[in-house]
Amino acid sequence: MTQVLCAAKVAQLDQARLAQVAGVAPETISRAKKRGTIDLSTLQALAQAAGLTLTLSGPAAPAPAALKAPIRRSSLADPLRGLAWSNAAISDEVLVRNALKKGSFNLVLEAVLEHGLPFVQKQWALMRSDADVGLSARALADINRKLANIERGLRHAAA
Repeated sequence: MTQVLCAAKVAQLDQARLAQVAGVAPETISRAKKRGTIDLSTLQALAQAAGLTLTLSGPAAPAPAALKAPIRRSSLADPLRGLAWSNAAISDEVLVRNALKKGSFNLVLEAVLEHGLPFVQKQWALMRSDADVGLSARALADINRKLANIERGLRHAAA
């Protein structure tokens, strides 16, 4: 979804115009961003409207051992954290972004410890590039400070 929105910006389409060209309601984009999920046919329509071609790739068939391996769930998906609610298939990217958006130091630290600092920083960069991130300037600065402090702490612990 992020790539579609970026391509739309490059094509000088705001979200309302993108939705109109794709033939979907503008609220659909807002809901998809908030939930972190979107219907494949809707994503296809939005991608096409933004000038992209949606392709799927992956292995033709999973290895038999992979079929038996348990699915690893992020601890951030625990309903008690309030980041995933009822979406059992929520991606790690969305969980980390929700943790960043919530802004709790403990959640941000947990995201870094579980998913790695580079992954969390990448999600943060993607969120900051979104004009509709929904955070105040103070909240943005607060998350930047927390990530910098965590990075310093990790460097100190490694030394």
